[in-house]
Amino acid sequence: MRKLITSVMLVVSMLIFGAGCTNKALPQSRVGSISESYTGVVKAVEVVQVKGDGTWSSMFGMLAGGVLGHQIGGGSGKDLATMGGAMVGAVGGAEADVDNAQRITIEFDSGKTITTVLPVDANNPNQYKAGDRVTVFVTGGKVTEIR
Repeated sequence: MRKLITSVMLVVSMLIFGAGCTNKALPQSRVGSISESYTGVVKAVEVVQVKGDGTWSSMFGMLAGGVLGHQIGGGSGKDLATMGGAMVGAVGGAEADVDNAQRITIEFDSGKTITTVLPVDANNPNQYKAGDRVTVFVTGGKVTEIR
């Protein structure tokens, strides 16, 4: 029972740590970088999903699967169930790492049209619709923000 409580505490601590790492702070690589900005009108928006790299979700899945697998059997069977649970949890966690995003087509005032995909998250909380007037920030050839 003590191992279960310790395992649960470890998983909860990792979840809290992971949640604390998400904020609106810009990455260090943006300091001193030059961004261009363009204004225009949103022409089309399509809701899409983007598959993440699966790193955190795979780790959480592995921990959860290992903890659950450890509850099964005894002796070497318990060890096999723990390893099996960890492997299944890691694969399942990686497959579950899907984020909502928008594929946005924008016509700039200059007449140029672009299409980009941006995740809907803390750094980009806006949901755009056709007809919205926006400013697009481009850094290093990539759209970094739309306001």
